[in-house]
Amino acid sequence: MILQKIGIFVAAMLFATVSVADTLDMQENHPTKYVVKKGDTLWDISGKFLKKPWYWPKIWNVNPQIDDPHWIYPGDVLTLVWIDGKPYLQKAVSAQTNKPIPTIDAKAIKTFLKHDQVLPFDDNERAKIPYVLGENDAKKVIAETGDIYVRGSLAKGTQYAIYRKGPLLKDEAGRKLGYQAVYSGALVAGEGNGTVTKALLVKNIQEVMPGDYVMPFNNDDGYDLYFVPKPAQVETSVLALGNLDYNLAGRNDTVVLGKGSKDGVSTGDVFAISKTGKGVVGHAAEETDYYEFSTAGKQFGADKNFKLPDDVVGQAMVYKTYDNVSLAIILTAQKSVGVGYKAGKPE
Repeated sequence: MILQKIGIFVAAMLFATVSVADTLDMQENHPTKYVVKKGDTLWDISGKFLKKPWYWPKIWNVNPQIDDPHWIYPGDVLTLVWIDGKPYLQKAVSAQTNKPIPTIDAKAIKTFLKHDQVLPFDDNERAKIPYVLGENDAKKVIAETGDIYVRGSLAKGTQYAIYRKGPLLKDEAGRKLGYQAVYSGALVAGEGNGTVTKALLVKNIQEVMPGDYVMPFNNDDGYDLYFVPKPAQVETSVLALGNLDYNLAGRNDTVVLGKGSKDGVSTGDVFAISKTGKGVVGHAAEETDYYEFSTAGKQFGADKNFKLPDDVVGQAMVYKTYDNVSLAIILTAQKSVGVGYKAGKPE
C-alpha cells in the first residue's frame, strides 16, 4: 500500500514537468458535477471531462486535507470549478469505505495478466527456468492430462503454468529483447529429488511438448492498477499482439511495446498508436501510384520517398513494464492496430 502511494505521488510530480503549452481541451457536454459509481475507472471519468484523458493531473485539484488525493472512491462527488480561468476538479471528503476505483478495468486484462510472461533472450538466463522433460510413453506432443516430468525443483502441491517459447521480440533497431511466452497449459507439482520433479498435467490449452518452460502463475490480484494517466515521453512501436491467434487488435486488447522501464516507460503512460503513411511515386497524375505496387513509377528517384502522413488510429495505456518491453491496453481505437504500428507521444 505504501508503495502504491509513493508511485502515485512520483507520477504526479513527474507530470508537473510536462509543458504548460499542452492543450487542455474540455468535452463539449462535460458535466459540472459527477458522482463516482462502482465499476467506474479513472480513465472513463477523465474522458467525461477531457478530450485527452491522459491530462488528468492537469485538471485534478489536489486537496491536502484528503488522504491519498489521487484515489477516487464510489460515492465521491466530483465538482468542476474554474480557478484563474482554468478548469479543476475537486472532491468532497468521503467515508472511503470501499476500494478506490482503478485506472483501467481489471476485467479487461485479468486473464491476460495471469498468463503473461516474457522469456529472456539470453540463453543462460532461460537455462535457469524449469522445463518439461516429457512422459514415459515418449510422446513428443502431450495432448492428454497425466504424469509428466520436469527438469528443475518445484514446490510440491503448487500449480504452475506451462509456456512455449514464442516469437522473438526485437525493437526498431533490431535489438533482441526477449521471447513472447505462449501459454500452453498447467500442472501440479509432485515429488522431486531437486533435479527432476514428477508432476500432474491438469490442463491443456494447446499441446504440451518437451522443452516447454514451467513458471509460476502470475498473481493477477497483485498488480497496482491505481496509477495516474500521463502522456508518454518516448517513442517506440508495437512489437507483438497479446493474442497471437489474430493479426490485428482492437479496444481492450493488449499489445507489446518495444520499450520498458530501462527506457523510462512506466505504468500510466499513454501512447498514440499510428499507422505509417504509405509511400507514393510519380511526377504527374497519370504516373502516380503507391510505391509498394509501382513498377515503372519507381524510376522517379526522389519521389519514391514521398510519404503520406501517418494516421493515428488509437491510444494505448501501459499497465505493466518489463526491463525492455511493456504491456499496454488499447483504450480507444478508430481502426485496428497491427504489429509494426508506431507508438509515440499523444497529441
